[in-house]
Amino acid sequence: MKKIFIKKNHILKKIFIKLCRKLGFEIVDQNSLILPTSNKSINENLNLLNKKSITLPLGEVKITRKINSFLIILRTFTNENKLLQQNKKRLFEKEKKEYTLRSLVSICKNIKNVETEFEGLKVFLKIIDDNSKPEIISQIQKICANNKINYELSNLDLSRYENKMNFRENKRMLAHNSHIYDSKNFALKSNFDIIYFVEDDYLHEHDAFIEMIYTYQKISSQINEEIVLCPSDYPYLYINTEHTKNFIGFKKHWREVQQSLCTYLISKKTLEKYWKHYEDMFLNNYDPYEKPLHELYKKINCLSPMPSLSLHLTNINSIYGLSPVKNWKELWEKNSY
Repeated sequence: MKKIFIKKNHILKKIFIKLCRKLGFEIVDQNSLILPTSNKSINENLNLLNKKSITLPLGEVKITRKINSFLIILRTFTNENKLLQQNKKRLFEKEKKEYTLRSLVSICKNIKNVETEFEGLKVFLKIIDDNSKPEIISQIQKICANNKINYELSNLDLSRYENKMNFRENKRMLAHNSHIYDSKNFALKSNFDIIYFVEDDYLHEHDAFIEMIYTYQKISSQINEEIVLCPSDYPYLYINTEHTKNFIGFKKHWREVQQSLCTYLISKKTLEKYWKHYEDMFLNNYDPYEKPLHELYKKINCLSPMPSLSLHLTNINSIYGLSPVKNWKELWEKNSY
């Protein structure tokens, strides 16, 4: 951190800085681009979790929507190599376990960065696996252990949910929907504040979770509402020409979107308030599958970052796949295990 040296004859300036610091105001020296009240440059992190968010030159947002805990729920499935309901190969054309394990590595890296950035914030990883082979389970456990992650791993019990579904003809979708049902049930019974539901084919930038946490507290404080954050800048957003709203998060621009897949960050309050929308999605087999979510986003703001914080590892031609203007091959290589 750079120190500010003030000459003795600048007594008034020194008094003014002390007064601003006492009153909680920030001032900027436009000559040096230093904030004398906090001894930081404008390129340093000026945000404080649960206290304030500062974006220059727009100023300060006082945080009224405080975050006390963060739950990540990862759903893993490694027994099929082709995409769900599609006869297509994924980007890089590897076995499914490769995507699952690299996604987990990127999540673990993010959790460690969150724990460093937000001292005292309760963070927990819940992994719900759909009957992977024992050797893959061992690899999952090893990755979590090597990263010293606070986590829990459980296996999907399909029998708890399959009789509740409103369809029977598609066994793969029965398992898929039961998997989602189990993840939502776990979140509903937990005591966590914000919850990140993530599928096992998303690679994350190293600072994705930090960006989402700072952005959630900032924008929800600004608009005085709970929000939904989708971490991917999907290609379909550049095909449609619909009007949108733009926001400034922590270090990214965010825009309102009308659609998402099943990877998103929400609050437990949102899950409880709109439970019927989520329940409607996993009890049925809509086309598109996420139709109830799209209806929900007419009631609550869903935002996605520009550029993307994550890569959805689906087929390269998918409109929900390769986000533009990113070096995704580099991210793939960084998250080897």
